[in-house]
Amino acid sequence: MTDKTTNVQSGYFTQERIQGDLDYCRAQAIAKKMLDNGLISMTEFNKLNAINRETFSPLFAEIMPKIP
Repeated sequence: MTDKTTNVQSGYFTQERIQGDLDYCRAQAIAKKMLDNGLISMTEFNKLNAINRETFSPLFAEIMPKIP
């Protein structure tokens, strides 16, 4: 079903999906800070990135670029 005022499928932006996106952003920010402070390597950061995508299922994971 499409909402006429927003032209967005109802049910797509559920509370769970939005919370998953927020949790993903927080986890990525922590991982980036760890990388910047030399606590983890780029390889470990990339592994965390993949795990975070699977765990939190951010809204637009399918179009996010993959980090080599």
